[in-house]
Amino acid sequence: MNTQADVALIAACQQGDSRAFRDIYDLYKDRIYALCRHMAGNFEDAEDLTQEVFISAFKNIQSFRAEAAFGTWLYRIATNLCLNRLRKRKPEIHSFEALEEFDAAPPALGPSPEDLLVRKELNRRLEAAVLALPENLRLVFVLGTLEGMRYKQIAEVCECSEEAVKMRVHRARKQVRDKLKNYLEVN
Repeated sequence: MNTQADVALIAACQQGDSRAFRDIYDLYKDRIYALCRHMAGNFEDAEDLTQEVFISAFKNIQSFRAEAAFGTWLYRIATNLCLNRLRKRKPEIHSFEALEEFDAAPPALGPSPEDLLVRKELNRRLEAAVLALPENLRLVFVLGTLEGMRYKQIAEVCECSEEAVKMRVHRARKQVRDKLKNYLEVN
């Protein structure tokens, strides 16, 4: 559902107010970037895709009719661009860029260096498992598990039934669990 703030910003954008679009960008940029990052598997592609999403949204804002939530419309643009990019490039194994640097806090005030290494390795393996999913499963996994969207919203973004989304999410989670099983049993 569109919030009153979204409705007002969208109306202003449709009247040509570029500052209103900047506000929309500020509201949605982190969520769109996160989706693109999880789908693309690297920071550079995610940044490019995020930029493309907002350029496309800006160019097509007049076509938004509020039949779905604005966020859903924006996610649909992002989904299409991500899937198109994935289909165009050859399958490859990604080497993940460094996730997070170690905390500067002394060990007594935060996690131990060993805990940080285990967490970093788990994150690396999780990302690799997600990227290994077929694109239709990866999309629903990212939207449902990592972005926290409800099945109904995912169904709108993916243009399929809620039952299909439930089935895909279940399959994706099982495949990710299977890929992480050996690592989790050891640690």
